[in-house]
Amino acid sequence: MIPKRPFYFLRHGETDWNREGRYQGHADVPLNAAGIAQAKAAGEALAGAEITRIVTSPLVRALKTAAVVAERLERPLHVDRGLIERSFGAFDGQVIREVKERHGLRPDQSSRNVLPADADPWTEIFERIPPVIARWMIAHPEERLLFVAHSGVFDAIHEHMLGARAGPESRHGMPYLATPTDAGWALNALL
Repeated sequence: MIPKRPFYFLRHGETDWNREGRYQGHADVPLNAAGIAQAKAAGEALAGAEITRIVTSPLVRALKTAAVVAERLERPLHVDRGLIERSFGAFDGQVIREVKERHGLRPDQSSRNVLPADADPWTEIFERIPPVIARWMIAHPEERLLFVAHSGVFDAIHEHMLGARAGPESRHGMPYLATPTDAGWALNALL
């Protein structure tokens, strides 16, 4: 269970594979120029947020995003492998739209039921992420934390706090504030 206190989440900036609509998973694809600009904009947006510590996925797209923000905020940066995106196995690098077409799925349908055998099970990330967030928040109870990671990580946080996400995925370089409410949680975009 994630402790009931505010924290921030930031999805990494854009990569060329994001722009091309490819599965990335564990592939270590760097940010493109737009992704660097998004990371800088996120750093500016978070400048007044009183963040005391930044925790990031080790994949270069998240790590670079976090490093840009950490430099702007002058805050310590920690890497936690638990925040890594889930693996899409043999689908990594393939164009999502083409995979869905091959499997008779509409563009808006999830590919979770057609993933290859070497992909992480769909539930893996949803079971892994809340304890990682909770561990950091429990270890640093007086601090305001920023977690920098991936779309799948955002989906896991969203599902844990609010239920399954509907609609478009989280935006690249978009900071979110998670805040406890009387009814549970609110998750608000800051840009």
